Amino acid sequence: MKRDIRVFLIILVLTAMAMTGCTSGSRYQKSVFNDDDKIINGEDSYTYKKRIGNMVKDKIDMKFGIFTGIETVNKIKAEKDGELLFTFQSKINEGDFKVVLITPDDEIINILEGTSEGTKTIPIKKGVNRIRLVGREAKGKVKIEID
Repeated sequence: MKRDIRVFLIILVLTAMAMTGCTSGSRYQKSVFNDDDKIINGEDSYTYKKRIGNMVKDKIDMKFGIFTGIETVNKIKAEKDGELLFTFQSKINEGDFKVVLITPDDEIINILEGTSEGTKTIPIKKGVNRIRLVGREAKGKVKIEID
């Protein structure tokens, strides 16, 4: 009888561990998407189930399996106020995804959200401006060029 209980408990624990290991992203990472304070002030915390492509200073071109959390992909130090031109294309098959710019004054400017295509001129302020990817169990691809 005791042996049956032990075997049951071991199986229960292993099942729980397997299920926990298969989730994409921590509770914190999943909570970031709609929380402006975490988007502005939070440190990078993200999980990709799969990521193919590259990110260089002014270009992002990648496909990703499930992405959850927040990742800073670029910091732009502006000597004075100005503008940036973003050319983008995204196709999100599942989940939530957006790209934002955080100004030195902690203002959030949405560059794109979900599936989107186009160009957008965004004002930047003197100081350090950050470009961040934010996702919640998002699956898809994104291309961005910054001019």
